[in-house]
Amino acid sequence: MQVSHQRVVITYPLCTAILLGCVLAVIAGQPPLAQQLSSAPNQPVEQHKSHGAVRLRLTTDRPSMGLAETLRLMLTVEAPAELDLILPEVPPSLGPFEVVQHRTTGPLRIAPQTQQWQREYGLAVTSAGSLTVPSLTVQVVAGDTVQPLITDPFTITVTTLVPVDADLSAIQDIASPLPLIRRGLPAWGWMVAAGIVGLGLLASGWWWYQRWRRPRTVPLVQRPAHSLALAALEQLQRQDLIGQQRIDEFYIRLSSILRRYVELRFGLRAPEQTTDEFLTSVLATGGLIATQRELLSAFLQHCDLVKFARYRPTPSASEEAFESAKNFVEYTADMQVIVAVPQSGEAVL
Repeated sequence: MQVSHQRVVITYPLCTAILLGCVLAVIAGQPPLAQQLSSAPNQPVEQHKSHGAVRLRLTTDRPSMGLAETLRLMLTVEAPAELDLILPEVPPSLGPFEVVQHRTTGPLRIAPQTQQWQREYGLAVTSAGSLTVPSLTVQVVAGDTVQPLITDPFTITVTTLVPVDADLSAIQDIASPLPLIRRGLPAWGWMVAAGIVGLGLLASGWWWYQRWRRPRTVPLVQRPAHSLALAALEQLQRQDLIGQQRIDEFYIRLSSILRRYVELRFGLRAPEQTTDEFLTSVLATGGLIATQRELLSAFLQHCDLVKFARYRPTPSASEEAFESAKNFVEYTADMQVIVAVPQSGEAVL
């Protein structure tokens, strides 16, 4: 069966030209530069720690926040390539702050002998006052020795929209009207705006012409989810990444295929979850996938050791991990669970 998928097209060049014209049209109404700088947001706060060649930096985007805002907390660690780091776990909350989002990157090589890890938190609160973000601990692993690197707790001021002691029942007088300062746009400004809009219209016309020349439908075919996963595993095996000693690339691809298959087959958001979050979702879902929780746990923990702990498995261990993923797909195969993929290619896993 073929399905035609119609795309909705928006003229981005035209929108860009109109927006630029509007920006130039209101330049005259902007306050002086000194006034703009005086209303700039709070400056970020930084905290630095070090242990030997290991450097830690903890930053916040501002020292105060409102109840409806989210505080951005960034933990950055740089260490020599021969050392391993264990970043702190991501709990549901840090003291009085709720962790509403988080993202981890690294290790990334930023110099020939230096790697970098980063952990970004998004924090929210439900009460005002001076609230303290607790310490974070990073474990520095050098052989058999583990040395903790601990940040200092720091205080964030959380404000409400009105003062705590404000009398909301008191009747306030109407403030006097404030004069509005208007400045007209100079002639050169109108000329520049007209030129930008004209260029935008030309670019939009050319873009529409190119869109008109392209096919407007994308033919799709229906394939079972397990068929797509097995095809992706077969392609991975043909690449022989294990024989080429590209172990990290092999495990990243293998884990991605299995997580994407679980998302398509069982409707779990596996690609965005950590291993612990994913296994918790598997147990809560129940059914066929819950019976395979032990296999998935061993498989994903093995992959995490390779990706994050620099563990180097033997070729036979890598082959066993591949067979575990393949056996899981074959055991949970269901011809009734189908996915629409482009007819020209099926690289969706």
